[in-house]
Amino acid sequence: MTKKEKKAEQKEEAVLKNASAIVEEAEMPQQENSAEQLLEEIQKWKDLALRSQAEMENLRKRTQIDIEKAHKYAIVSFAKELLPVDDCLTGAINHAKTGIEKLEQEGNEECVTFLKNLLKGVEMTQKQLSTAFEHNTIQKMPSLGIVFDPNMHKVIQEIEDDSKEPGTIVQELQSGYTIAGDRVLREAMVIVSK
Repeated sequence: MTKKEKKAEQKEEAVLKNASAIVEEAEMPQQENSAEQLLEEIQKWKDLALRSQAEMENLRKRTQIDIEKAHKYAIVSFAKELLPVDDCLTGAINHAKTGIEKLEQEGNEECVTFLKNLLKGVEMTQKQLSTAFEHNTIQKMPSLGIVFDPNMHKVIQEIEDDSKEPGTIVQELQSGYTIAGDRVLREAMVIVSK
């Protein structure tokens, strides 16, 4: 290679270096800008991921609560159908006791013995039903002597009673029930004082 060719080549290299430097200078702000954009983009996606994770956790908690409620209250409709059975058994027991008292006064021992045996069977049946209620967290609500609560009681009648505060339950016509201690299964039908 001649000196001229070497000089031309060196000149060309210098021009290329200058051009590269100019290009690099022009690209520098873009790279900084690009880095800032990338950081903003990373922050945006990080926020989105955190929000999605929080939403999923909230959804998991709500689903768990819904599942627990479904298990807790799954037997509501079945339990409501059994409440009248308990009412009938209670009525039969009360009626049999009244009949036994009358027959004992009349001296009819044969019928008294029969009714006492029948009464034992009905009481055992009611006890089994009550045990099933207890196992499924179905409980009778106390009513007598407490103040009327419209969420738990249904007033059938009001009577004058100066010995009690107004709104106090003086008689229960039909028992009320709750399930799981916090949901009313059936309101109690009551008579309250005026």
